[in-house]
Amino acid sequence: MRILAVSHPCVTDVNQQFYAELEALGHQVQLILPANFRTGYSNGAIQVNRWAGFQGGIETRKVGFPESIPLHYYQSDMRPLIVKFRPDVLFVEEEPYALSAWQAFYASRNLPMMRMIYSAQNINKQYPPPFRWMERYVLSRTDAAAVVSSEVGSVLRQKRYQGALFPFPLGVDTRQFQPSAIERATIRKLIGAEDHFVVGYVGRFVEEKGVRHLLEAVKMLDDARMKFVFVGNGDLMEEVRKTQAQFPEHVWIADQIKHNEVHQWMNTLDILVLPSLTKPNWKEQFGRVIIESMACGVPVLGSDSGEIPKLIRQTGGGWICREGDTEDLAAALLRLAADVTERRHKAEIGLKSVQSSYSKQMMAKTFEQEIVDFKKSNHAKRDAN
Repeated sequence: MRILAVSHPCVTDVNQQFYAELEALGHQVQLILPANFRTGYSNGAIQVNRWAGFQGGIETRKVGFPESIPLHYYQSDMRPLIVKFRPDVLFVEEEPYALSAWQAFYASRNLPMMRMIYSAQNINKQYPPPFRWMERYVLSRTDAAAVVSSEVGSVLRQKRYQGALFPFPLGVDTRQFQPSAIERATIRKLIGAEDHFVVGYVGRFVEEKGVRHLLEAVKMLDDARMKFVFVGNGDLMEEVRKTQAQFPEHVWIADQIKHNEVHQWMNTLDILVLPSLTKPNWKEQFGRVIIESMACGVPVLGSDSGEIPKLIRQTGGGWICREGDTEDLAAALLRLAADVTERRHKAEIGLKSVQSSYSKQMMAKTFEQEIVDFKKSNHAKRDAN
């Protein structure tokens, strides 16, 4: 099949791996990407590079509002590209209310193809015009929606979406994220933690991720033989640095780590912590670091915010603490630091679960099967008529 994808995430080459796996299944893939997309943490536009295993076409086009996921739009018409490629499937890896999603669906109007949309929005938000209208337009023309969780599917149903739903969790490259004793020993020596219980946080340093509660836990556990490793960057960096200055023996900051280096730091850990907080307009949609950590054989302690507890229970690779409860977080860390057997047990379960259910290869097979099922359903309907 010929698959055309519109995807701002693919400006980061690692996100093209999913499409490389589709190619490995025998499909022809073409990507349309922003040429000048940027984030709050990037210095200027993100340079679009090709994932080593992806052989398909990449078309880059300038976008307006390049720093915004919902607002960015392509400054040239997509229709000529769509007509030229003649896709069997159009997959728009954007939220239904995004301007670029509406653009892609409108550009493909009256052309014969299956149309698919992506969504991770797990709160039923009512958007103002014109986003409400664009969302309605896209959903009314979507044949199948790739949803990060069942809760996302429920939100789409509340918005009167009537097409197919299929699970599309954020996958992990299990060939890159895997246990490594060498990486573990190397970085533990670098940070002076050969005989410490190493706790890690990987992600944005922002309020909703519960970073402040983790910093408070550091202060409560300053007598324990623990090392807290913060991998990432964000608005609360100054607070993280202040805590490091207070407890230099207990806190290490790695703020210049590229995505293809994250697995090295995860392998360093005894446990990964994701203490996210639920906010009025946001709750954890999935928690990719959970499956990345488990793929490295590292169990996870997560809060009961959003999808975190569901994912931890589903994989069996960790424990759940009460969100916003610093004492509960600290107590759990203290208990787990002393229980090597329990940690190893959870690590083994989580590793097996992620390898069998959350690899990029499994994502590609699920995606392919959804297309096959849709086409079978359409043939059956035509035969019935």
